Amino acid sequence: MSFERGPRPGRRSARCARWTAPVALFGAVFLVYGLTVQTSSKVSVDVYSSSLAAWRIAQTGEPWLDGFDTGRIEGYGSLPDQTVFIGEAPNGHRVSLRLPGVVAAAVPAYWVAGGGSEPDDFSLAPEAVTAALISSGAIVLLFLALRRRIAAPWAIAGAVVVALGTPMWSVAANAMWTHTLTVFGIMGMAWAASRERWWLVGAFGGVALCGRLHVALIVAVLGVGVALARKRPGIAVKVGIPSATFLAAACAWTYWVYGTWLPGVGYNMTTQGIVGGERYPDPPSPLLSQLGLWVSPDKGVLVWTPVLLLLLPALVRNWRDLPDWSRWLALGAIPYMLLQGQLNHYTGGGAHYAYRLGLELLAAVAPAYILSAHRMKAFARAAVLPLVGLQVAVIGLGAVLEGPAPAVSYGWTDNAFLVGVELAPALGVLALLVAALVTVVGLAWRDFSLRAVPQEADAEDRLVRTD
Repeated sequence: MSFERGPRPGRRSARCARWTAPVALFGAVFLVYGLTVQTSSKVSVDVYSSSLAAWRIAQTGEPWLDGFDTGRIEGYGSLPDQTVFIGEAPNGHRVSLRLPGVVAAAVPAYWVAGGGSEPDDFSLAPEAVTAALISSGAIVLLFLALRRRIAAPWAIAGAVVVALGTPMWSVAANAMWTHTLTVFGIMGMAWAASRERWWLVGAFGGVALCGRLHVALIVAVLGVGVALARKRPGIAVKVGIPSATFLAAACAWTYWVYGTWLPGVGYNMTTQGIVGGERYPDPPSPLLSQLGLWVSPDKGVLVWTPVLLLLLPALVRNWRDLPDWSRWLALGAIPYMLLQGQLNHYTGGGAHYAYRLGLELLAAVAPAYILSAHRMKAFARAAVLPLVGLQVAVIGLGAVLEGPAPAVSYGWTDNAFLVGVELAPALGVLALLVAALVTVVGLAWRDFSLRAVPQEADAEDRLVRTD
């Protein structure tokens, strides 16, 4: 399919047109995310602990909680230390035990929000808005990476499915999790790699590993893999230097807060034990842990995002035609998930809806999956929109209603959405209605896209910037 070009627009008009779609996408996604953020007392201990640390730094300039009474925080009047990750660091200070990136990312919002430094002044709103902003930015970065390979309407459709049909909405954009930062960094890597800006790939990778250190595996596989495939070792160097710089900054942050250079000390302290509280659940057997990440009823990636299974044959058929960076980015998720299954209990704890530990996998494979969607066969083409509609409905209801997300995950015994339907059968009917609406909108968008643009991006869209 092709069409004739009209008169070439002026440079200023073309520049404005190029930014119209990403700006509009950001505004729309942020509106949805911003209206559904979680600021209630049901927030996860992970989010609460990192937000408390960010607020403390913004208001006092120091990260320590010596003499701080969490019981005086409004809305948490009976909150004891055993329900937050607070403990004594090697430097003797009482601190919130979190990784550097997720704390540092929320500090500007708390600084802008102002207010006092007394426990009664603490609020979860600044970190929640930060999560919505960062996650909206991640979706735009994904769109920009896709836009260089496919026409804008198709890239928008793919980005919106990731934004609203996955736990990007119910977890990453819902509150300031480590995944908020890692997903942003991974999608930033995709965008930078699509433009062959390898220094930027390393910088975004550094942002991601400051959220969860083992994201370094994805960064390394992408940088080294593309370097080997293209026989250009300089690519690995350009990716490695900025990411290593961010790691060094994380070490310096850790030394400031905890008195040790080990960047993962805060995380290790929380998993080994919480001062005055209970141990984090020990991981199950390695096999059960891996299976839990993928197929457990309450936290399995394939349970909540079955479109990954539906589109897998298309991905396999299109594998060799994908840009090499998207292949290596997706491959980097394999060792990441293998290690993730050993580091955390597969549920990722409680107080979140759908899965969270698979979000890095989702971000890493999203470009390859979306760029392969045109290779779907008849059954997948017929089923994809209803399935996406169901995902949006199920994820959306959980994001809007903040659950049901128990303090301890249902794991293998139940599913949060089905529990919600049992408690309120009307939710099941509402989900079907939302799914039907999304399907209709998707059909209309597909029809519009087929009429308005070529099946493939034109030659100008396929230009790849080189160093």
